[in-house]
Amino acid sequence: MRTITMFHYNDLHSKFHNWPRFVSFLNEHRTDETLVFDLGDHADRTHPATEVTRGQVNVRLLNRIRPTAVTIGNNEGITFPHDWLAHLYDEAAFPVLLGNVYQAAGERPEWASETLIVEREGIQIGLFGVTAPYEELYPELGWAIEAPHGATARALETLRDCDVIIALSHLGFYADERLAEAFPEIDVILGAHTHHVLDEGVVTNGVLIAQAGKYGQYVGQIELTIEGKRVIEKRACLHDVSEREPDEATVAVLAAEYGQAERLLDVTIAETPGYESDWFGPSAIGDLLASGLADWCDAELSIIPSGVLLEGLRPGHVTLNMLHRICPHPINPCLLRLDGATLVRFLNDVQEDAFTTMHVRGLGFRGTVLGSPILHGIDSRHGRYSINGEEIKLDGTYRVATVDMFTFGPLLPYLADQPKRYFMPELLRDVLRETIVTRHNAIRKG
Repeated sequence: MRTITMFHYNDLHSKFHNWPRFVSFLNEHRTDETLVFDLGDHADRTHPATEVTRGQVNVRLLNRIRPTAVTIGNNEGITFPHDWLAHLYDEAAFPVLLGNVYQAAGERPEWASETLIVEREGIQIGLFGVTAPYEELYPELGWAIEAPHGATARALETLRDCDVIIALSHLGFYADERLAEAFPEIDVILGAHTHHVLDEGVVTNGVLIAQAGKYGQYVGQIELTIEGKRVIEKRACLHDVSEREPDEATVAVLAAEYGQAERLLDVTIAETPGYESDWFGPSAIGDLLASGLADWCDAELSIIPSGVLLEGLRPGHVTLNMLHRICPHPINPCLLRLDGATLVRFLNDVQEDAFTTMHVRGLGFRGTVLGSPILHGIDSRHGRYSINGEEIKLDGTYRVATVDMFTFGPLLPYLADQPKRYFMPELLRDVLRETIVTRHNAIRKG
């Protein structure tokens, strides 16, 4: 009997505080035979170093640990502009497995492979990768997206002679369960996206599904016992590395990357009298962003949660680093076309206490609570709303600028199916930057 060992982690989101501890763990436990996998969302534009290097810092860190293979998550796939992702892996010393994302014309990207076969102790291990199919968003960035089950069926046909099949998935736990139900020939699904902490994994339809939380706190370990060419036992566990001594060389590398990012973002774009911020009261910077967003989207009105602005701006110079700090989210502008009845419902819902005090995790939001809505272009008196002095007509149609996270389903499900346009790859902080530059005297760094 033989044992195949693999380590996996997922959804680092450029939260690098645990990365040196993860590297320390690998340095101690990895052998030449160990498989190591990253399951996507390693990069997140929330971090200045990822932003300023267009994700190259993440690839450099991955190169240092020599993963067996990686796949991409939605943060690489739909928050990076097309040219960023197209060149993200130019210097990668590892394979990127991705079967369901294509160039707009239908060809596979040069940086991705559909499958990979590796050999350990005479055992042929077939690998493939799939990522969450954001059907409305990938085309906006010049990519085509395929349903993961179709890509999986094709990959399994290619890998049919392998002894072990491993899926690298950034679909989320519940989608992984559906994948296991449909394809029992998969031995292990290494998962991501939903940040599940699966201490011992979950077996569905004979398939072991593993996932290791988020932000590098956990390293997942899989042990496959092989008899002949057949898997006779599958075991999963998690290692908490948050209290582990960090790898000092990695600490030094990250410090150098942070310093370089700070210098590159220390660019003054304007000088302002300052803008105060308040999540539950008047917010000058919120008003500024809401106004700029309406202009950006050519909308009659805008609705944004005040919590997307983490703080205000003091009087004086405004730098790119400041804007990144106060508006770090990978959130895109969105233009909705709503009938008056749906618009009134939207306005009422975002002002409910349960909504404004909601702590949101995911959907691109990197703040704390949603906060009170910032409304631009609309007046409210005695529970009735008017636009340009005219009360909203329930059967009318209105152009509403807002944030994409409101339209994904979990927060306001009825907005998911409304006619919309996403502005991509621009993020909210791009709108804020252009609004500030337009309304104040732009100056160059001296």
